[in-house]
Amino acid sequence: MTKFNKTKLGLLLVSFILVSAPVFGQRFAGGFKAGLNFSTLKGPSETDSSGSEVEENKTNTGFHIGAAFRMELTEVFGLRAELLYSQKGTTYNYDGNSWWVFYPSAGNPIYSTGIRQEAISVTNTYIDIPLMAYARIGRIEVSGGVNASVLLGSRGTGDLTYRGQSLSGANIESFDIALDYNYFSDKYGEANTLEEHKRTIGGNTVGIPKNIGAYYFGVDNGEKLYQRLDFGLNAGLSFYLSHTLFLGFRLNYGLTDITNGEQDIARAQLATDRSFILRTQDHDRNFSLQASIGFNL
Repeated sequence: MTKFNKTKLGLLLVSFILVSAPVFGQRFAGGFKAGLNFSTLKGPSETDSSGSEVEENKTNTGFHIGAAFRMELTEVFGLRAELLYSQKGTTYNYDGNSWWVFYPSAGNPIYSTGIRQEAISVTNTYIDIPLMAYARIGRIEVSGGVNASVLLGSRGTGDLTYRGQSLSGANIESFDIALDYNYFSDKYGEANTLEEHKRTIGGNTVGIPKNIGAYYFGVDNGEKLYQRLDFGLNAGLSFYLSHTLFLGFRLNYGLTDITNGEQDIARAQLATDRSFILRTQDHDRNFSLQASIGFNL
């Protein structure tokens, strides 16, 4: 489904809500909901030269809170719209063959191969706008529809360990780096150079920052890793504890590739000319399970 078609689908559902109001003459109601998101990214895993997978995305926990609106068409069927502040993301892990580039104070960059172990918790904060149709029988309500999301902020924190050899065969002892990423505001090549590990590699002294930004290794093109807009599908199940109070569970599956291939750099290897390999053909989609408590007025 193209971005145009997904946008058009959302607009059609909104139009249906507006047109249906005078036709059915049923009442509107507002409400409130809050709860937890259990999110990750679904997409292909990077592999090393032997074909072994070297990365994985695990579940990250966030929260959501916001307003809910509903329009009853009949005693059973209706339409629902929500406006939510919602945290999604992933827990990213990399463990395997990789590379590192060192920058001495004078001379050419020093390229190396080795083992990288990286763990980072990514939190992407969205404004979510779900538009759904529902059917309610007794205390049970099932729903389905579409979801539009606007990314407000994107942060990542974690750590990285690397050890290896330079291409000339010089040994590189293990070092650790703290990762503190702001994917929207970090600049190309940004790092804290006030605190560095000092290493001597092949007679050259290099400084290795103790913490780096999101684009320390990146392409100087002004692009950011995560896309601002996301569109997806929702399916949900709610159980009403009373006429107004309910527990809700919802699955959200993104249809949009939320990572920008122009800034999604392969960690397993460099190109033969030692440039970065861009993962432009990979598609990473949001996937989240949502547990909520809410009430309808």
